[in-house]
Amino acid sequence: MLFWVTGNLLYEVLLFHHRVWVFHPVGIDHLFLPDHLMVSLGITLIIYPFVIPVFLGRLPLHVSGSLWWILLWALLFTVIEFIAYVNHSITHHYGWSLLCSFLFNIVTFSLLIIHQKTALAAWILSGSFIAFLFIFFDIPMP
Repeated sequence: MLFWVTGNLLYEVLLFHHRVWVFHPVGIDHLFLPDHLMVSLGITLIIYPFVIPVFLGRLPLHVSGSLWWILLWALLFTVIEFIAYVNHSITHHYGWSLLCSFLFNIVTFSLLIIHQKTALAAWILSGSFIAFLFIFFDIPMP
């Protein structure tokens, strides 16, 4: 769980001035989560601790089942983001899109499985993935 939480917090720190997605509280959300950072922390500290055990706890044993499981969760997260996008509670910037989010979700759920089996490999792959994103989206180094 700390692996995903750390990744999200790294996003907040490394891309503080160059966020590719930004949360915007709508409706009553303003009372509890007044800005992007609070929404992001809420997701990180409330949603992820429920999602991660369900995702990993019901992970199929066979590789083909695991691939479908990753795809299912990536689609679920992307559909939720699409709803947020239509609701204007998330915006994309610097070339980011729902397709990018879908691919990102596939990678992050895959890395979560890798981390469960070999933590060091997941950290190395995550660092490589972050470097790729910085280069691909021309993100300035903090």
